Amino acid sequence: MKKLGIIVLVAFIGLVSFKSIAQKGDPKKRAEAKKEINAYMKANMLPVMLENRKEFDTKLSKKEKATLVSLRERLEALKTKKNSLMKDKPSGEPSEEQKNEMKAMKTEMRHIMTDAWVIVDNHESDLEAIKTANKANEEKWKADMKAIFEKYKSENSEMGKKGKHGKKGHHFGKMDDKKPVMFVLMDPSKTVDQLATEMEQRQDQRGHRGGKGHHGNRH
Repeated sequence: MKKLGIIVLVAFIGLVSFKSIAQKGDPKKRAEAKKEINAYMKANMLPVMLENRKEFDTKLSKKEKATLVSLRERLEALKTKKNSLMKDKPSGEPSEEQKNEMKAMKTEMRHIMTDAWVIVDNHESDLEAIKTANKANEEKWKADMKAIFEKYKSENSEMGKKGKHGKKGHHFGKMDDKKPVMFVLMDPSKTVDQLATEMEQRQDQRGHRGGKGHHGNRH
């Protein structure tokens, strides 16, 4: 299940996996790293992304805008349902009813994303223009974020190391294929402060679940 706020941010710019700041190490340094990353994103990336999304909204028809409002509402409903399901999840094997609910949620997510991709396909040239215009920004953001991770790497032995599959911890460009659809789903009516707050809340939720042993599924 997608956490829309943070996934939009990471997917649109193709930067880093926030797993890198949730690895074993000094909790104080992890908190400092996350704080610096969030501050950087809020000050440098979110304002640009939000303006790009507002500009893109002028390219959409009334029907497409209405569709996106509906899709966001459905995503919020899924998030609420998932949070409730995770809260009530037993420590052992989920019941048949819970399995059926999770299956239905996955199906609903596929339907939402399919509808969103229709809008992406209808505006391929508009999205490509935004991508081209932001090439310099993306390169700078990647370099700056990498520098932040490098700054804290010595304090966190897991950051930057190769994982069990031989992949580096920073995962640059990992979600390039999802960038257009997640950008389209981004809500242009929200402020930078709202987006930043949602991003931090979702990080905290993920960290809280991870601390309980819930790693969550990626669909």
